Amino acid sequence: MGNAVEFVNVSAGYHGTILLNNLTATVSEGQIVSIIGPNGAGKTTILRTITGLIHPAAGSVLLFGANVATMPSSTRARLVGVIPQNFDNPTAFTVEEIVMTGRTAMLNRWRQPSLKDRIAVERAMVYTDIVDMRRRPLVELSGGERQRTVIAMVLAQSPKLILMDEATSNLDMNHKLEIMQIVERLNRENGTTIIMVSHDLNIASEFSQQLLLIDKGRLVISGTPTEVLKENLLRRVYHCNVYVHQNSNGSISVSPEPRLTTHHSGKGQRIHVISGGGTGEELIRRLALCEYNVTCGVLNEGDSDAEVAAALNIDTALENPFSPIGKTALTKAEQMLQSAETIVICGVPFGTGNLANLKLAAQALNQGKRVLAMAGIEDRDYTPSKEAQRIVAELKTKGILFWNTMTDLLDMLNTQIQNQAT
Repeated sequence: MGNAVEFVNVSAGYHGTILLNNLTATVSEGQIVSIIGPNGAGKTTILRTITGLIHPAAGSVLLFGANVATMPSSTRARLVGVIPQNFDNPTAFTVEEIVMTGRTAMLNRWRQPSLKDRIAVERAMVYTDIVDMRRRPLVELSGGERQRTVIAMVLAQSPKLILMDEATSNLDMNHKLEIMQIVERLNRENGTTIIMVSHDLNIASEFSQQLLLIDKGRLVISGTPTEVLKENLLRRVYHCNVYVHQNSNGSISVSPEPRLTTHHSGKGQRIHVISGGGTGEELIRRLALCEYNVTCGVLNEGDSDAEVAAALNIDTALENPFSPIGKTALTKAEQMLQSAETIVICGVPFGTGNLANLKLAAQALNQGKRVLAMAGIEDRDYTPSKEAQRIVAELKTKGILFWNTMTDLLDMLNTQIQNQAT
């Protein structure tokens, strides 16, 4: 068998913003493949490049060996069927009429449906068990019935490849399983290649032979569910603790660790966050969710971290926009650090304007405070004399602790809470 889809060094996006970065990946014919990854990773962009809705800024996408960029739209329409997350039709089309639209690519503008077309539609409705609903308007159907209708429409099209963009995300467990079993049957009996975007890692593991894990527009790993669904890998990409275990039937289950259980609550713990330029947004939000008593600063007014802190009613030491840290803001930050038990330094670059924040952290460490810094400060040193590097070298001799991912940091904070409890 050949390849259904090939991405060769593809970079693509919208309105000049690149969302896929030099992506190279292959999907063999006859496979069920799931594209997984966090929100904004570029999963839907991959599907849209396959359909030709997005043209790569660089590289090429091959569909059954032919370049999508030069393929006639009529050819793509016959080869590829799409099952979207939501399908709405404002007209009062019946189920049978909707399924018949799947034959559009085979009909010219003037030709009426032939006996062959009607047989294809009938077979598709039988396959998806919607024959009894053929006269019902689409607007009267439940979510599961609508998705079965859409699958019948795509099946009537007789494509070689079906793309599913979160096609089961709005369904309950029973209907989700039902839809996936229909899709699996299509793959097994017709040899149809299935590529689906899914946030449900358990569904992806259960029904897919191959997973493509995408993060920030790049392919992290491609392989079987066993090869891809590793705890350390998922922690790094999804930025949360997960548990992975194998079920008795050989499938793999993934579940997130509860973050707001009693032993994870940071209530009563005081943390001061040093960040800037958006480097602390996610951390500030998560600490607030875990009930830590958080302070921030010094930040410039208008900084995105400052805006997040303000929205969460977090006390922040502020300086004027685009201004170096002054005495008033510095004094307030010093008071905050005095009250804090832990100081967290995010992945913020340091220059002459905000170096005072790093000096405050050094001062806190000398006072016996716990300082946790994102690794790589030396690489984020933009001071003329590389003073940040000198300060970090000194902090290393005095017990500063480093973290690489958000999950690492939250684990360190949780361990501190548990140690205090015992």
